[in-house]
Amino acid sequence: MTTPVPDLDYTATVVRPRWDQLPLDVRRAVGAAAGARVEHAADPVTSGFSGGFAAVLRLADGRRVFAKAGSSANPHLLSAYAQEAVVLSALPREVPAPRLVGSASLREGQADERAWRVVVTEVAPGRMPHPWTETDLAAVHDACVASAAALTPAPAAMELPGMPEDYGREPETLGCFAALAAGELPLTSGQPAWVMDRLPELQALVDGSAAHLSGGTANHCDLRADNVLVDGARALFVDWNWLCVGPPWTDFVGVLPLARADGVDVDVWLARSELTRGVDPESVDAWLAAVAAYMLSNADQPVWPGGTPTVRIHQRRYARTFLDWLGERRGWADSPTSRG
Repeated sequence: MTTPVPDLDYTATVVRPRWDQLPLDVRRAVGAAAGARVEHAADPVTSGFSGGFAAVLRLADGRRVFAKAGSSANPHLLSAYAQEAVVLSALPREVPAPRLVGSASLREGQADERAWRVVVTEVAPGRMPHPWTETDLAAVHDACVASAAALTPAPAAMELPGMPEDYGREPETLGCFAALAAGELPLTSGQPAWVMDRLPELQALVDGSAAHLSGGTANHCDLRADNVLVDGARALFVDWNWLCVGPPWTDFVGVLPLARADGVDVDVWLARSELTRGVDPESVDAWLAAVAAYMLSNADQPVWPGGTPTVRIHQRRYARTFLDWLGERRGWADSPTSRG
């Protein structure tokens, strides 16, 4: 029997530093990027996996902003926040995202002997879709439609990689299922029992994914519950760090496995959405297999400096939900709703 994947509360995945724990130079840089002195900082948000500072701030001029700050103690954050500032400054107004207010960088020696990067945005109203509901998925679907329309073609200023090229940078990910078949990689806990019997077919889907993932749309490529805020019938997407250029349907399909796991009939959405209606089922399956391969290849690796161990639970859950739906779609699973 397959070991179940642990539940994960996406609203409580990380402990972040408080405002008063940031170096004075960093706090001043946040205020400068925001355009006014910071009078009050709310408690840091507890979602996400990076461990950097992230909180809503009230400014001396009465405005409220959302600020993130990360140091070279977590090198991942420096590059991610730099990329986010570039992307947010280039996003068309029609994209459902909070607008960039300002950004700043501090060189090593200015703040506690570390380099820092700061990003300040508008406050995004709403709540996380956790667990997913039909209403939440409807809001996210409409936001995906708007985003795809606004980001086709992808803005040249963003200088984004194509999805096939981006995935091709990690050969260990592309070869995940072959490595499992060769005994070079163990299957992480909580995965469907049928996976080990279908490794050649899974690897073939990943090998062919490049042909299915070419396109001209800039996609968020990291949509998940903690990167979405739903406010009534409207959804906003945050954390624009990992954009890639590909087909316009990939962001929407990427949220369906978790919605399915929460009881939403995603096959109905797949059939009726203007984003996915008429898309080759092999393309959808190739995308599901590629994401599952990425998650499986990293799920038992050490966490990067400054990261949080809950990211590995997240990756095991993602792999499981993507494989569950893929197994049902291809007739590989004994039971579509089996969780082991």
